[in-house]
Amino acid sequence: MIHMKQILLLLPFAPLATLCFSPVRLARKTITKRSSTILSQSSTADKEYYVVHQTPPLMSLDNSSSDYERITLTRYLNNMVKEDPELRHVQSLFLSLQMACKTISNLVNRAGLVYGVDRSDAFVQEWNKQQQQTELQAGEEERIISNTTATTTSYPNDGRFYSMKRLDQLSTNVLRNALRFTGKVHMVTPTTSRKSEQPAEHQPGVLIASALDSDYVAVLDPMDGSGNADASICTGTVFGIFEAPNSVDNENEENQQRLVESVLQPAKNMRAAGYCLYSSATVLVFTFGNDVMGFTLDPQLNEFVLTHPKLTIPARGNVYSCNEANSEGWSEDFQSYLKALKMGNNRGKTRYAHRYVGSMVGDIHRTLLYGGIFCYPCDTLSHPRGNLQLLYKSAPLAFLVTCAGGRSLDGETGDLLDVTPKRVHQKFPCFMGSPEDVEELESYIMPKKKHGEVK
Repeated sequence: MIHMKQILLLLPFAPLATLCFSPVRLARKTITKRSSTILSQSSTADKEYYVVHQTPPLMSLDNSSSDYERITLTRYLNNMVKEDPELRHVQSLFLSLQMACKTISNLVNRAGLVYGVDRSDAFVQEWNKQQQQTELQAGEEERIISNTTATTTSYPNDGRFYSMKRLDQLSTNVLRNALRFTGKVHMVTPTTSRKSEQPAEHQPGVLIASALDSDYVAVLDPMDGSGNADASICTGTVFGIFEAPNSVDNENEENQQRLVESVLQPAKNMRAAGYCLYSSATVLVFTFGNDVMGFTLDPQLNEFVLTHPKLTIPARGNVYSCNEANSEGWSEDFQSYLKALKMGNNRGKTRYAHRYVGSMVGDIHRTLLYGGIFCYPCDTLSHPRGNLQLLYKSAPLAFLVTCAGGRSLDGETGDLLDVTPKRVHQKFPCFMGSPEDVEELESYIMPKKKHGEVK
C-alpha cells in the first residue's frame, strides 16, 4: 500500500511521467515523427522526380548523353535546311505531318472513350446519314470505293467496325487539312478497279500530296492498324516522299492523273520516308536517305523532341514477326526457314520468339529497335500477292529499315527497293529486318525463285 508521503514525492514528476508513458501521447509522438520523416522523404523524392521529369537527360546527335537544351523537330528541320537548302520544299511537308500526327495521336488516345459508348440503332442511322452528307460534300474524287450505305447497314451491331471506320476517316481528314493548311499542297485520293486491291471497307485509302512550289510528291497512309485502337494497341501513319519527274501546277483532272503516275517509282528513288507510331508514346521516325532519326512527342510541351538519334538496327535479332494464320498457304521453303528459327537450327543457334501486333508500324518499330525480321509472304489460300500495299506501306518502311542498316526482300527477284509498282494499291510480298536475318532468309527462299517480270 502506497503511503501519502510517497504520493507527495511523486507529484512533481507526474507531467513527465504522463508525457513519457501515456500510450496516446506516445502514439501521437511516434506518428508525428514518422509523418515528418515520410513527408521529408517524399518532398525530397518529389522534388527530384519533377526536376528529372522537366529536364531529362537528352541524347545528342552523336549518341552522347548531355543536359543541354532539347532538340525539337522544328529546330532539327531548320538545321537540315541550312545544310541542304533543297530540303526546304520537303520541310513544309514535314511540318504539316508534324501538326497532323499530334492531332491523330489525341484522337487515338480518346478512341476507346468516344467510339465504344453508343452502338444503338439510332447511332447507326445517324452515322449513315452523316457519312452520306460527307461524301456529297467531298465530291466524286474523294469517295470511298465501297458503297457506304450498303457497307454500314451490313454491320449494324459491330461497334469495332464503326470505331475503325470513323478513326480512319477522321485521320484522313486531319492529314488532308494539315497539308492544305500550308497553302502549298494539293491532294488526290486514287481509286482502284481491282477488287483484290481495294482498301478495307473501313479505310478511305491512300493520300497523294504534291508540294505546289517544288517537284516533291508524297504518299501517305493515314492510319495503319486502326482495328487495334479500341484495344489500346499501337497504330501508325506511314509516309514516303519522291521527287516527281514533272511538277503539277494545278488540280485539273489531267494533272491529277500525272500526280498519281509520278509516285509509281521504286522505293530506292525515295527522298524521305518514315512513320509515326501511336502507342504508350507517340514516336515519329524518319530518314532523308541517310541517318534514321526518332522524335518522341512530349505531352507537356506538345512538341516532338529528339530521343532516338541515328537509329541502327541490330545485325541479328531473336524475334520473327508474321501472321501465322496464313501458314497453311506458305511455300515449303519459307516454312522450313521458320522451323529453323523455332528450333534454334539457324545460323545464330538461338530459338526465336514470335511477335505479331497486326499493325505493320508497330512490328517494324520493334524490329528496328531490337532486331529480327518482319515477313508478309504470299500464300496460296487467301493472299496470292501478299496482303500489304507496296507503294504506301511496305516500300517506305523498307526504305527506312535499309537506311538504318537493315535489308529487305520481295521474295521473288531480290531487293524490295528495286520493285516498281504498276498501280497505287498494288499488293506485294515483303520481308525486311536485320541484315543477317534477311541474308539467312534469302538462302532459303531466293535460290529457287525465277527472275522475271513483276506481276
